[in-house]
Amino acid sequence: MSTDTATAAMSAALREQLDELARACRILEMEGHGDRVFGHMALRDPDGRGFWMKRAGVALGEIHDARDFVLLSMEGKKLAGAGRSHGEWPIHSEIFKARADVNASAHTHPFYASVYTACEDPLPIVVPRSANQPPTPPRWEDTSDLITRPEQGRSMAAAMGPHYCVLLRNHGIVTCGPTIKDPVIVAIALEKMCREALTIHGSGMRFGYPDSDELAIKRTSGAGLDATVAGGGALWSYYLRKLARVEAGGDPLIATRPVPIAKR
Repeated sequence: MSTDTATAAMSAALREQLDELARACRILEMEGHGDRVFGHMALRDPDGRGFWMKRAGVALGEIHDARDFVLLSMEGKKLAGAGRSHGEWPIHSEIFKARADVNASAHTHPFYASVYTACEDPLPIVVPRSANQPPTPPRWEDTSDLITRPEQGRSMAAAMGPHYCVLLRNHGIVTCGPTIKDPVIVAIALEKMCREALTIHGSGMRFGYPDSDELAIKRTSGAGLDATVAGGGALWSYYLRKLARVEAGGDPLIATRPVPIAKR
């Protein structure tokens, strides 16, 4: 079966998942994670064949639907889909191999987080925001170059450990999670954390940080609402609504009609 035929024959359920992954890519672009045609997301194939990855040569904001992804084996062999794969496919394959709990992943170059990857000090939490905010992320130090070899991907996944994000030294970030929304919500929160840290360090003013007890309380208190990995439903719905307004040509921050009250 040709790659194009295999893509055309995908199940309705898989097509729906990939369409959601396409929306996730566009949300990342909308939220400042676009870097021309660089950056990508991936989804573990539900049939165990490998993983689906954004095709190369187009921006995150140009990913429209299931047709914009290619199916790769865990060894990087293209199995289905039109177009080329990104050379950094080992980022995703090695996370999926190491983490049975992870089904989706992203690699992006957001401005503030990419700048912060040059900082050797741990990323401080300036403003705690419940459980949708990742804890201090680990750093992968091996190289600032592209991650194009499986051994590099394995080293990066090992540095990430049980966390859902990792800073790549002088490069960018990788995020992941059980569902498609998780790497997106973590990536957006991580970029905001880096922007806050760089801003307060460059302010020239005296400052302090919340202590570990305060962080623990804030993380627990927000777990039922917007907790990424544990839910994230309210935040994800917000980003979907915002994306719809942007793509309809409206104001991304102002709804033209009331948002329905969610059932509890």
